[in-house]
Amino acid sequence: MKITDIIAKKTITELAYKGNIGIMELEKFFELATPEQKSKFKQYRAQGNNAQAWKLVQQVTGVKLQEGGWASEKTQNTVITPGFVVKVRQVLAVFEKELNAYLASQNIPPIGIGHPVGSGTYYERDLKINPTREYGDIDVSFYIPRMPGMTNNQANQLFADQVLKFCDSHPERYDTANGKNVIVQIGQDFVQVDLVTSYFDMKDWGAVLAPEYNIKGVLCASLYSALAEAMGISIGAHGVQAKTVNGELVPFRTVKGAELHTISSNRDSWAVDIAKFFGAKKISPLLAKYPGLMGEVKVADIVNSIKGIASSLNRPEIIEDAKRIYLEKISKVANSSKFDKAQTPQAVEKAEHTKELLSSKSAQIASLFGQLPND
Repeated sequence: MKITDIIAKKTITELAYKGNIGIMELEKFFELATPEQKSKFKQYRAQGNNAQAWKLVQQVTGVKLQEGGWASEKTQNTVITPGFVVKVRQVLAVFEKELNAYLASQNIPPIGIGHPVGSGTYYERDLKINPTREYGDIDVSFYIPRMPGMTNNQANQLFADQVLKFCDSHPERYDTANGKNVIVQIGQDFVQVDLVTSYFDMKDWGAVLAPEYNIKGVLCASLYSALAEAMGISIGAHGVQAKTVNGELVPFRTVKGAELHTISSNRDSWAVDIAKFFGAKKISPLLAKYPGLMGEVKVADIVNSIKGIASSLNRPEIIEDAKRIYLEKISKVANSSKFDKAQTPQAVEKAEHTKELLSSKSAQIASLFGQLPND
């Protein structure tokens, strides 16, 4: 059923403007929502309660509509340095303890808050050699246990809902729009911390998703998502996965009748595992040299792994498709409406700098793809 069959186009436009929710997010909501959630959404809309409708869409889709702290003016002047990350981690240690006490009262297993990911991955190194460095935001690993009888999405949503309820019960100290992030106060400053959910048993795999040092996280992460899109699979917190229907590969977003396959959760061999899953008879010399994570993450290594997969499968189009998709993804990020939310001079300057950096650096990274090598 199409979104236009359920709500008038005018309603979509109004909500998209007021809550910064696009039609794609609403389409996704109506694909994933239960009948009860759809009914709630329509009820909120009928009451003119856009805030609750907006919050419900975020809860169901998992789309971080307030990513990077741009939505709240109170976080926009916060300068995030390595020393500031240290203070945030101290506050998060308390948050973790209190949240787990709340979860225990609900008979739900505990969570774990791990190391910063994204741009803050190397904050300890920066503390020593570049203590004045500024990060755009703070993401941390948010580890959850596997829940028997629940899909990945259901487990993620269960814990997001609990974070939301817990924060709502302590509004003087914690704030969240969707349970997938939390705003905390450090001294006189406020900062939004995004909670990057994965399972406890996927901690080792998480090293694959770290950015290269001094490279923005999205520039690295988009290489994986571009490869995934080019090959019709998923590369993320749950490893490398694919879906099939009657033995045939289908788009990963497919739900009905789809069987989920985990291609790899091995950080040292993820690229080789992809090639083998797609029927590679022989591993090319390039892929043998770059089979997966090579110590610390390097953009050039990821690109070489992608090229190695293409050469092993004799599918040079993978390289061009991944390169094209990558540039499209970064362009979309650079032109994201979230930057338009910058309201202070400092935030506006930071937004413009980030957009220019994404554009120039992505072009440099794309140039690494080159042509299919002769092995």
